Amino acid sequence: MPLPNQIGRPTPAQAYELAEKHAALLRQLYNHPQFKYLEPPTATIYKIDPNTEPALFWVADFVQNTYVNCIIPFLPAGASRKCKALANPWAHADPNYQWEWEWDAQAGILKDTSGKPVEFPRLPESQAKEKVSDVVTRGFMTKKIVLENETDVKARLLIGGKAFDFGEDIKNAVRNLD
Repeated sequence: MPLPNQIGRPTPAQAYELAEKHAALLRQLYNHPQFKYLEPPTATIYKIDPNTEPALFWVADFVQNTYVNCIIPFLPAGASRKCKALANPWAHADPNYQWEWEWDAQAGILKDTSGKPVEFPRLPESQAKEKVSDVVTRGFMTKKIVLENETDVKARLLIGGKAFDFGEDIKNAVRNLD
């Protein structure tokens, strides 16, 4: 999402794009071959194995908290359960999951299955500025950690002091957050 000179409330199209990019990154993180589960995850529940690589777990948790706390408030209620592009990795991968909303890029709106527009919330300006600022800051940290932990000791320290190769898919998804 290109940032204007002043931080403010994102448009519905900007909020959707931001959410779509973060949801794609979460899919890459939670589907990384070294991410371990106690049982196969479903659209509604996932139980993480404590033996998951700590750096991978920490970044996935950090990005998920960014998504849940800073991005989802800009979306219509239930968007991450009703729109495939914004969904959690397991619902997204479930061919039987029923999606109720779809993004209409040409119109710049979410539509329900009947074609009716879905309204986006309007957060108070101060709350919107705080959340956008948090998204930018947390995005910067995520990029630093994922892209530089192998070469920058400060980035490595943020994930426990041990370098971790997140792989090209995750690195590309992180680069796409701009």
